[in-house]
Amino acid sequence: MVDFKALETLVWVATLQSFHRAAARLNTTQPAVSQRIAQLEAEVGQRLLVREKRQVVPTDAGRRVLDYAERLLKLRAEMLHAVADRSAIRGTLRLGVAETIVHTWLPRFVERMAKAYPGLVLEIEVDITPNLRDRLVAQELDLVFALGAFAAAQLKNLPLSTYKLAFLAGPGLALPQPVDLATLATHPIMTFSRNTKPYLVLREMFSAPGLPPVRIHASSSMATILRMAEDGLGIAAVPEAIARLELASGRLRRLETTVVLPELDFFASWRMTPEAATPEAVATIAATVAAER
Repeated sequence: MVDFKALETLVWVATLQSFHRAAARLNTTQPAVSQRIAQLEAEVGQRLLVREKRQVVPTDAGRRVLDYAERLLKLRAEMLHAVADRSAIRGTLRLGVAETIVHTWLPRFVERMAKAYPGLVLEIEVDITPNLRDRLVAQELDLVFALGAFAAAQLKNLPLSTYKLAFLAGPGLALPQPVDLATLATHPIMTFSRNTKPYLVLREMFSAPGLPPVRIHASSSMATILRMAEDGLGIAAVPEAIARLELASGRLRRLETTVVLPELDFFASWRMTPEAATPEAVATIAATVAAER
């Protein structure tokens, strides 16, 4: 009888086009993957996979079996989430997170997940949004919480939270209020990494005619940016929500400004695979947690 483990193995080998990568994804060995495929081929009496130009691709029979396998795995995942106790949902979910989320509601989310899905292990990696998107598309992550919705085939997005950028400075930096763009440009500006939306918006903003050359320091570490602003080394351009403690204690203050800063919309994004029921359920929990203030 064909079992789900063999079907899952077929799906991952076909998706990743590699026995080796499928073994790593399934947390098993390459010989075990080869054995499962061989057993499945013996049961259906057809060759399902062949090697072409260093890649593993399905045969005509393999594509037909793959179609059934994906539908069966999708139905199984939907059944487990609809009927089974949540403790029956097991495995590892590879989660990529933008640092803004880390400094706002991620701890509450992790706590909620431990109660909702005690058998599900989270592998959390923090990175900038462009890298998270690339890794999601490359099948290296199952779910990401990042800036903006991802427009790509087979990707689904769910809104999470919205934060507005603010200019924050240490108490030692004396500035008239409200601060105009020309005055801001006389100080170093510290913000998100290059190639992120906030960095690109600020670079364009400070490229306006008549402004002095401005130094925009990019960093992937929000903690570093806030500490540098506290020490008076410049002005942080970050979401106000990540600096609640610093603002409450007076270590930082929000600058009133005539500049209109954009809002940053964060989304959960995942691939529409046969196993999408799990990342979708996790994304729904994240949206609930993010909405709690």
